[in-house]
Amino acid sequence: LYSLEELSHWLTESGDMPPASWKRTKRRNTVGLGRNCSIFETARTWAYPLVRRYPDRSEESSNDLHRKICAKAAEINFEENSDPLAESEINQIAKSIHKWIVTRFYGWTDGATVCEANFIAIQSARGQKSGKARIAKTALLEQ
Repeated sequence: LYSLEELSHWLTESGDMPPASWKRTKRRNTVGLGRNCSIFETARTWAYPLVRRYPDRSEESSNDLHRKICAKAAEINFEENSDPLAESEINQIAKSIHKWIVTRFYGWTDGATVCEANFIAIQSARGQKSGKARIAKTALLEQ
């Protein structure tokens, strides 16, 4: 058995240690992951922006969100896999995503008003940054 330090040393020395950016690329590139992981990653990233569309955080909204996540997970399952997972597995993946969203995701737990205000603030900051870049580019072109 190796300690983590020994393992890290030998992986680094052999060139097999993943780059520091592997955490950022993992979500974008699900190739090589198992079917469950691939469906989970794709469905959860699809579901986060969906939360903004719900005006309240009622039981009805929660149930509707769960139904939509289930449908999307089933759609991904049949589109991406030549041998699709069983419906019960898809339902468990969707249940896991839904449970995390309604209990821990700030877009849901902070409430619709806070979520909308945060979204507007982010978009405003992006617009200001873009405006400054366009002004700077125009100034360079005029010189």
